[in-house]
Order: sequence, then C-alpha cells, then structure tokens
Amino acid sequence: MFTIDPIAAGVEFRRHQIEVEDGVLLTVYEWQPGTGARPLVFVAGWVSVIEGWRSLLEVLVRERPVIYMETREKRSAVFERDHVRPADFAIPRLGNDVIEVCDRLAIDPERRVFFASSMGSNAVLEGSKDGRLAGRGAFLVGPNAEFRFPSWGRALTYMPAAIYHMARPFMVWYLRRFRVNVSVDPEQMARYERTLKAAHPVRLKLSARAVLGYSLFPGLETVEMPVAVAYASSDKLHQGEEVHRIVEALPHGEAVECPTNTYMHTAAVAGDLRRFLSTL
Repeated sequence: MFTIDPIAAGVEFRRHQIEVEDGVLLTVYEWQPGTGARPLVFVAGWVSVIEGWRSLLEVLVRERPVIYMETREKRSAVFERDHVRPADFAIPRLGNDVIEVCDRLAIDPERRVFFASSMGSNAVLEGSKDGRLAGRGAFLVGPNAEFRFPSWGRALTYMPAAIYHMARPFMVWYLRRFRVNVSVDPEQMARYERTLKAAHPVRLKLSARAVLGYSLFPGLETVEMPVAVAYASSDKLHQGEEVHRIVEALPHGEAVECPTNTYMHTAAVAGDLRRFLSTL
C-alpha cells in the first residue's frame, strides 16, 4: 500500500480510503497539479496494478487533476465483513462505486472527464446508463461487450480459491498461446503476468463468477455523455468488431483505433486522449 506518491510526480498528492457502501472501502489516489484543467477520473481494469499505468500517469498528473480509483476486486479494497459474494463484484455494483467516489470527492459533473480500461470501462458505462454518472466525456480503452471464459475457466470459479496459485502457470500459458498476440505486443503479456501475480485469489474468483452471462449492451442507448472507445486490432482479448458494436449503440460514441494494447496503456495514448478532450 502506498503512503507516498507512487508516481513521484512532484505535484500535490493525497491517498484516500472512501467508503462506497457499508463496510466496503476503496483506495483512491489523487494528484492536484494546480493547472485549472478539467479533473480526470481514472478507473483501471480488472486486477490491474498502478505500476502498469506509470508512464501515462506521469504525463496526466502534470496536466490536470487525476483521481485514480482502485476497484473492489483489488487487494487494496477493504471489506469490513466476513462474507463476500459474487454479487459484491457485479459490474453494475462497480458502476455505483464510481458514482460514490465522484460524489464523496465532490468532483464537478460539469467539468469531470473519465479515462478507464477494460472492466473499468464497463464500470464507467454501467454507471452512466440512464444518465446517473454525468460528465463531459469518457475515453475508454477496450470495454468488454461480454466476458468469455473457456470451460476450464468457468469451472475454476467454483473451485476453492487456494487452487489459484497452482492454476496460475496454466492461465499464463493459455493467455500466451490463445489470447495475446505476443509477437506483436509482448508487453501486453508481461503486464497480464504481473496482474495475475498481484491478484487476490478469492476476489478474482468471485468477480469472475459475477460476470458470467454479463452483457454490456442493455441500456447503452441511455448513456448521455460523449464516449471515445479505443481499441487495437491486434488485441485478441478486446476485439475490434465488438468495439464498433458498442460505439454504434452509444448515442455519442466514436471509435479510436490504436496500434497495440500496450500503446493504450502508456504515455503514447495521451495524445489521443487530448484530441478527444479538445472536442468536448
């Protein structure tokens, strides 16, 4: 757990623990460079680690206020109750968490913008349905139309969490062999290996079970703010054809094609983000 600025950006920094429902606290990192730019709420993906976003954050936190929230499946979340269920990790629940964090920190809905990745993108979209989570716009990397697991992956969600450490090498092999284009984007695979190593086994299992049968599409037509959806055709986990279906379902959606998944996780994507924000 960081007690000092994990980015060492040299700007004003605070770390919060924010209660988003009774007995559930999320960790939020906040940078305030004093630039007067619109604040950006940053919601990272499933079991991702902040180190994986370092190069992008080093750029963003010097340009504008950044509020980086860690979602509840991560180790930094605190559950002050013994019994935790799959429903605690349902994506609509994650969307409510984004709303709660924005409300608790009083982030102006007329000025705030969002950046999110993977499941974090789903959380922002779920929270935005029916206009509940307002903002000037959202730049989303690789939202998931649904979550596809192989049969062995679904079976793992019903096994004891202790088996995770034995299964992790096989999961890495499966991703490398079938789901990540390692020859085009080796850093994507390295990033997934880091996140699997850092994952909380019980929360990973429960959150995976929570998304079985999930579909993003119901209610997308009620999202009011402009949304840019970034994707890479080389990214097998976040498929481009699904991105175009998502964009078509959004009232104010646009697709942003990027070279690789890693590009979208580094400072390189800051230019695409700036271009989108300049249109708002």
